[in-house]
Amino acid sequence: MQKDFYRLRCVGCGKTIQESDAVARCHFCGEALRVEWDFFKLKKRAQKEFHKLAPTTSSKYRAFYPLAAKTKLVSLQEGDTPLIKISKIGKILHQPNLFLKNEAMNPTGVFKDRGSVVEISKALELGAKAVVCASTGNMAASVSAYAALAGLPCYVLIPENTPLGKLAQAMSYGARVLSIRGTYADCCVLAEQMAAKYNFYLAGDYVFRGEGQKTCAFEIIENLDWKVPDVVIVPVGCGTNLAAIYAGFLEFHKLGFIKKIPKIVGVQPAGCSTVVAAFTKKFKKAPFVAHPDTICSAVGIGKPLDDLKALEAIRDSKGIGITVPDAEVIHAQKDLGAQEAIFVEPSAALPLVAIKILQKKKFLKASDTIVLVATGVGLKDPKSALDAHPTPPAVEPEISEIDRFIKYKLYAIRSAGFAERKKILFRQKPTLAKLTQTIKKEFSANLKESHRQEVLLAIETFIAKGKPLTKADLQSLVEEALSDLTYETRVMRVQDYELKIQKKRQPRAKITVEFLGKKLTASAKGVGPVDAVISAIRSALKNKSQLKEELVDFEVFVDADGVDATTEVKMKLEDSQKNSVVAIANSPDIIAASIAAFEKGYNILYWKGQKIGK
Repeated sequence: MQKDFYRLRCVGCGKTIQESDAVARCHFCGEALRVEWDFFKLKKRAQKEFHKLAPTTSSKYRAFYPLAAKTKLVSLQEGDTPLIKISKIGKILHQPNLFLKNEAMNPTGVFKDRGSVVEISKALELGAKAVVCASTGNMAASVSAYAALAGLPCYVLIPENTPLGKLAQAMSYGARVLSIRGTYADCCVLAEQMAAKYNFYLAGDYVFRGEGQKTCAFEIIENLDWKVPDVVIVPVGCGTNLAAIYAGFLEFHKLGFIKKIPKIVGVQPAGCSTVVAAFTKKFKKAPFVAHPDTICSAVGIGKPLDDLKALEAIRDSKGIGITVPDAEVIHAQKDLGAQEAIFVEPSAALPLVAIKILQKKKFLKASDTIVLVATGVGLKDPKSALDAHPTPPAVEPEISEIDRFIKYKLYAIRSAGFAERKKILFRQKPTLAKLTQTIKKEFSANLKESHRQEVLLAIETFIAKGKPLTKADLQSLVEEALSDLTYETRVMRVQDYELKIQKKRQPRAKITVEFLGKKLTASAKGVGPVDAVISAIRSALKNKSQLKEELVDFEVFVDADGVDATTEVKMKLEDSQKNSVVAIANSPDIIAASIAAFEKGYNILYWKGQKIGK
């Protein structure tokens, strides 16, 4: 039965909704719901249960949750996340009172844990037998964890491009995960249908989630010693968190705990502007974005459920909505790590990017107390962070290799960067002098001549295959060269190969290799084209080399928006003495990259064996 201290009301048609009828959308018009409190009764509850001087934990705010007194609180000790003064970045930006509320410190590494405690507790209160949710990753991880604690089966629907870090979390918590070949909006529709058909509790960015997430605002006030910040900047996906944070400030204001409400700023990536587009164009509802295009996967929501509440929060607080480019997000993510030792996922870096834009708009004062809400930990999506940095060079366990690392300042090599990855550097093979100049200019790298020669040979392959060399390609080739040993010559080099491939027959390869100055040829079959070429190389070297290598791991990564791709191959080779080496090679051709990786690995393993033999 509906509690007498609150009621659910539709933000669209304004009708009162019984929670026994709906806890997600209004069953009359389909819009989102909000909790309307009886503030006279809430004040009584707060006076009885809420103590300002008590430690800030989620259970402290139980009086503010729309739950019956007897309802079991499903908690993982969420909340009490740090409010950090980011002084170095604040000084650079001329905003001395710049703070970051690090929601990544919640149990599953994301702000959604605040909402999950209320939502899953409500599921138990309503007698749910199972939970279902749609997610781009963070919701899946959080709901799965709390459902596991509550002993409820959890079904999760995710778009098929969900980052592996988030997917691994959900599966580790025992979730029954299904990857959908569609968008987040498609997952939401299916989750609602599943909830209705199988009588599951529908979890997600719905009314009770916001009632938990509003505690972020409560904590900000307490963290600032009961002073109200001037501006709070929040990433926006569905809009639920921004609306919830505003609601938290509003409740404290109505209860007389604070005297004003901060301006709320909503930030979205340019590739998925929904709520911000509606704010800018003064629309009532957010436009639909069919195919979000952003590295900020956590907020890539093309059809936000809580757009009406988010827009109301921004407007009523006299805030603003802005969009920022992905390239700036990656820079902000790096700056937070390098300057403040805070590692966040791309979506969580959105508020920092907003500062300069807000300054240009004259929205901020130098004296303003500003709080950035960082929503999730960087380990949720490590690939984006790794893409922003060059791969560390691999060296032998020798002090001479450390000397090389320091002498050539290999630690200072710059990355291609998100915005310039596709910049074309060469359409024809450059001279060695031109290559040296370009590597120095683009990456601040000072390579020894043997490494530059290797890069030049690799570029020749790119050009011969018909692919212009981009900045990202050259970065890969530089990283590849730096992973080589410091030997001057390769004992084995693949000079040429031919392949015959048919649908219903084993591939056959003919290979020409040079080994210790002698040209050798051989042919062989294999289960695939790469296997055929490697088998032919082994056949050519039989009785010529004492090295007996084994391929123990083989990974392929394709970096491309289409068929004009660059392939990175990583191979792990091992000899009979269990010496091992990981070799990396890049090429527009997966077979060429695989052969180059095998060739490199073979040579490094050969020299390692020679050194150990001595």
